[in-house]
Amino acid sequence: MSNQKNSSADGLKIKPLPDALSVALAAIDDRWSLHIVRALAFGAARFTEIHRAVGAPKDVLSARLRKLTESGILQPRAAQDGAATGYELTRKGRDLGQVILVLKRWGDLYRDDDVPTVDFIHDVCGEVFVAEVRCQACGRPIRSGEFSVAPHTGDCPA
Repeated sequence: MSNQKNSSADGLKIKPLPDALSVALAAIDDRWSLHIVRALAFGAARFTEIHRAVGAPKDVLSARLRKLTESGILQPRAAQDGAATGYELTRKGRDLGQVILVLKRWGDLYRDDDVPTVDFIHDVCGEVFVAEVRCQACGRPIRSGEFSVAPHTGDCPA
């Protein structure tokens, strides 16, 4: 963010102060986590299905699944007999799916011509939708350069 110093007086790099965005980024700050969430959102559940969809080395995938479970984004999915049969997204993980929808829009816009797209269908109305970030107050879409960062002053009405 432009209002935060990136280095100290002696030129050493410093981390930005923690805020809700930095906490959110830390939850998915590796190469594979969003791919795993995407795979589960698209129907993968068992380790082998997730591995096939993501392509991460098995030891790395195991570690990421453990991290995402510990952070409350995933949970083990139990079968009728109580044995774990894979993973499923928690509410926290499903809410992270909204981030993926916005990233998909960006990917659709900037993909190479030979990269196929996929449509998402809104189950309520049956129509194709495109995720868009909008201002809660006026309802207009938010574009780059149309917002600034300010300290939090109270609870958001959302």
